[in-house]
Amino acid sequence: MDDLALDHVRAFIARTRVAEMKSRGWRVLGPGEEGSFLMEGPMPTSRKAVLDAPIGGLFDDLVARALERADARDRLDARRAA
Repeated sequence: MDDLALDHVRAFIARTRVAEMKSRGWRVLGPGEEGSFLMEGPMPTSRKAVLDAPIGGLFDDLVARALERADARDRLDARRAA
């Protein structure tokens, strides 16, 4: 279950939809959370392209901004301590 399949999607699927998803080529990987199964299936046709950066690099941008704010706070604390 630790292998990453770039052309597949993993999701928690409600027990009531398992038969439908199996008919679409999905397979059960194991039990999920309350009333669901962890399943894996083919990437939807509208999302065939694998993204190099999740959410268009937004995550990297958010991390960079957080680090800049932390550095600025550290510099301010150093000035106050001096």
